[in-house]
Amino acid sequence: MADEKTPEERHASWLELFFDLTVVAAAAQISHRLHGAETIGQVAACAAMYYAIWSVWTTTSIYANVAGERTRRRAVLRTMLGIAVMAATVPGVWPELLPGEHDELEGRTTAFVVAFLVCRVIASRSAARDGQVIAFWPATQSVSAAPWVASLFVPHTVAYWLWGVAIVVDIGFSMLGARSPRSIEEITKRFRRRQEDQDRRQERHLARLIERGLSPDQLQTQPTTYLSVAQVQRGHLDERLGLFVIIVLGEALAQMVAANGEEPWTRPVIGASLAAFLVLVSLWQLTTLYGFSPAPRTTAPLEPWQSIPAHLGVTAAIVAIAAGFGSLIPEAAEHLHTKDRWFLFGGLALYLLTSLFAGLAGKAPLKWYLGWLLPSLLATVAVAIFGHALPGWALAVLVWGFLAWFSTYNSLVDRQKS
Repeated sequence: MADEKTPEERHASWLELFFDLTVVAAAAQISHRLHGAETIGQVAACAAMYYAIWSVWTTTSIYANVAGERTRRRAVLRTMLGIAVMAATVPGVWPELLPGEHDELEGRTTAFVVAFLVCRVIASRSAARDGQVIAFWPATQSVSAAPWVASLFVPHTVAYWLWGVAIVVDIGFSMLGARSPRSIEEITKRFRRRQEDQDRRQERHLARLIERGLSPDQLQTQPTTYLSVAQVQRGHLDERLGLFVIIVLGEALAQMVAANGEEPWTRPVIGASLAAFLVLVSLWQLTTLYGFSPAPRTTAPLEPWQSIPAHLGVTAAIVAIAAGFGSLIPEAAEHLHTKDRWFLFGGLALYLLTSLFAGLAGKAPLKWYLGWLLPSLLATVAVAIFGHALPGWALAVLVWGFLAWFSTYNSLVDRQKS
């Protein structure tokens, strides 16, 4: 008897990997802007731009996940161009909020918003043409365009609030919509009505041609694309989310290397750099080896509508930690500036809070909360508030120490299983 062939697990295509190159450039631009941010408003501006780029990458990757071999190459390449435009405009977005800009960069906020909206529309229409209803992350097929457009015509002090509202609506709609069968039903009905309208238009067109004397055999008609609820390819989705984490970790490593390139290698610089490298290793182990989510190994797998926002929290935390290390290494023997200390430990706190969300969703055991998560989180916040007296190298060692303790839970679980 011949052996039955099992279907091969799908991996990222060359097109998707090529598409990821624009995210590398975008992550570098956002990290550079965040490094120069001085106020909460400037940090919020960087966070909003990061979300916009992340959401375009996410919606396009989700579209490719459900489309598979039917993925429209032109759509992906056009989105790639759009992300490149967004990345190039980052230095000039809101010059009033971001320091060190020039007058010739004015007007790039409009280009950023337009490129963002165009990219989201491309992903939405591509999925609709294939008759796919992406119920597990509805933002792929919709975008709250009104706040983004309105932000172009109001003062910047109001504009970033509109961006914030749009982001909250975008994430909230997707998470609530994915959980609610009624919302999925509404999405399906909307696409079904669109399909029925297309069928009626085609029937009227055929009737007119027949009236002109053409026989039905001579007519060339477009096949009807029937509506279906898209099924997520979980292995491929996890791989794509993990690759994005590798991208931001690579940018963090690049910042660490750049910080060392122009500094004398004193003991504090060497110690801080080594600690920073160990932090990146810990983040890689926790976030990629354990399923790109920092939840403990004993939790149940996260649903897509849970894992995607967790991915946003993890990657944003890594970007913030990288910005903190970019300032810490040159000042390894000195007291770190307050905002850089908050980048470092605020990013770590965001990472731990994302782990809390993932742990709640995956029903982590109580001992993990009490023995690992809560102590690490409280210690992180305490150093962020009261750690101004510590030199930079000591802060770097503390970040690594907190992550090292946090990761011992998974090591303990592995030993118990073996």
